Amino acid sequence: MPVTPLHLGPAMVLKAGTGKTMSLTVFAFSQVAMDVEVLVRIAIDADRLHGFTNTILGASVVLFPAVLLGRPVCRAFLSWWNRNLSAKQSELLSVDPDISWLAAWSGGIFGVYSHWFLDAMMHADALAVWPMVHGNPFIDWLSIGEINGLCLVSLAVGLFALCVMAGIRRMRNQIGVSNKR
Repeated sequence: MPVTPLHLGPAMVLKAGTGKTMSLTVFAFSQVAMDVEVLVRIAIDADRLHGFTNTILGASVVLFPAVLLGRPVCRAFLSWWNRNLSAKQSELLSVDPDISWLAAWSGGIFGVYSHWFLDAMMHADALAVWPMVHGNPFIDWLSIGEINGLCLVSLAVGLFALCVMAGIRRMRNQIGVSNKR
């Protein structure tokens, strides 16, 4: 399934551990960018769905526009998100719309290469290390069920960790506010 939300799982764990040094939105943007070719191939009813962008070379090519376009698009999206929250929602769901270049690049790098690797293990038509090797040496390292299971578990662990960290941050802010009075 192209543009799978399951790929967010490993990113949630990484985001929980890296904080502002990785952009989850640029990660997601790069994931979608990786599947543009697959979506086009589906639309034209191609025999092979996983082409150039599912090679290590193709993922590297996708990285640059994904980061350079993703950073301003994601910043605009996060600003829009914050503007459309109610006051009550804003307490829990507002986010810092600033995305540093470090965060954009780390989100993009992890996005394209994790996508490349997950797809390489799942799709026999992905020529993962072309042009060095014809074929896919990663196919069936894990079953599709195992990959999806790991992605779901990492999604749950990452979400839990992010929620715990947000709660700790809120408590620190409240303590800091009450200490300043």
